[in-house]
Amino acid sequence: MIEARPEGQVVSGRVAAAETEDHVVVELGPGLSALVPRRDFGVPPRPGEEVDVYVDGFNAETRMYVGSHDKASRLAQLDRIARAFESSSTIEGEVVATTEGGFVVDVGSRAFLPASQVGLRPIRDSEALLGQRLEFRVLRFNRARANVVLSRRPLVEAERKEVLRTIRVGAVVDGVVRAIRDAGVDVEVGGADGFIARSDLSWSRAEKPEQVVTVGQTVRLKVLEVDKKRGRVRLGLRQAQDDPWTTADQKYPPGSNVRGMVVSKTDVGCFIEFEPGLEGLIFATGPLATDAAKDRLRKADIGDELDAVVVEVNLLAKRISLQLAES
Repeated sequence: MIEARPEGQVVSGRVAAAETEDHVVVELGPGLSALVPRRDFGVPPRPGEEVDVYVDGFNAETRMYVGSHDKASRLAQLDRIARAFESSSTIEGEVVATTEGGFVVDVGSRAFLPASQVGLRPIRDSEALLGQRLEFRVLRFNRARANVVLSRRPLVEAERKEVLRTIRVGAVVDGVVRAIRDAGVDVEVGGADGFIARSDLSWSRAEKPEQVVTVGQTVRLKVLEVDKKRGRVRLGLRQAQDDPWTTADQKYPPGSNVRGMVVSKTDVGCFIEFEPGLEGLIFATGPLATDAAKDRLRKADIGDELDAVVVEVNLLAKRISLQLAES
């Protein structure tokens, strides 16, 4: 039942079978109809379908009201935003564009997300946020101007506190690489700050952290320590992976052929890495080295690849003895 004069109201009606070239006829009640522009509907509505109409006024010539489905939808979205603002509840939206000082978010109405409200730290890659559907809190709302300002900071802070409350040493978690430093890698785990020391990045002898991970990459990590006072978590990348030494004797029994890169040289020979975390020494002295082998090993440079044969695998000492393969 609608008021006697529904102008300025949002009214539910049913689409009538009758229509014009540019308008859809919507029955608002007994003897009352409204003309609604067809362009207001993305998909033309079917007769009998219920739609909301904002009634703009009455056309005495056609004896019908003039309405807008588009305006009714926008007002409904503003009502939804108002409820979220008043109750401090979350609202979902899609980040659709960057703008000066922040981002444009579609929450059913155009909203502004300041860059300072994206998270707990400055965002490094603005483009990475585009297209994402996220939860927000409504920071400010002015219905008259349809002005909506959003924030994710309180949600990220709540998530961070929950992670620090529940995370346990030994757990395997996902983290996102945020920055790479000489000492190691800064990561984010569910909003909490984490750090991977350089020695915990890989079983392999990586020269630089950049050889192991890249900024923005998601990696599986093992929790090594939780500092709740500082709100930081120490993590290990290599600890979340299998130790290659546990099966080295099975994978590389004596007589196996391997090919690896020279990673260091000593007076007794060259160390080659033939699997991440597995190195073996090709002897340039003693009974395992021929004169030709000694000459080749002496001339080998760091980074060269050499073929060798496994002589012995000592799991206890984590040592693999190799002999240079004959050309």
